[in-house]
Amino acid sequence: MLLGIFLLLALIFFAIDYLRIQKQEKPIFCILKDEVNDGGTKIYLGLGYKIIDFNTLEGFDDIKIGTWFIDYNDFGKERKFEEELQKNENNIESVVFKAKIKEIENIQLKGESL
Repeated sequence: MLLGIFLLLALIFFAIDYLRIQKQEKPIFCILKDEVNDGGTKIYLGLGYKIIDFNTLEGFDDIKIGTWFIDYNDFGKERKFEEELQKNENNIESVVFKAKIKEIENIQLKGESL
């Protein structure tokens, strides 16, 4: 009976924290276990589950939920892929911005020559 109550509470706590995480809110039935020095990643422990809220300087912003056995390093390839993707997006934005500046300069030069 006691085990059943424990499992029911764990399930309820997990469901509430899961819904909060989906809304980008902090979990309330977890304790902050660790903060990683990568830009703001936080690791929370709940009743039978772990939440890793990634927020790296390189732009990886994701939330992973699993058992107590998941680890920050389990998502290294995924983090690296997302970080490279973010760098590429930033490079594309930079190229587009520079092209727009050049276009504006050309328009101004044409206006001055008239």
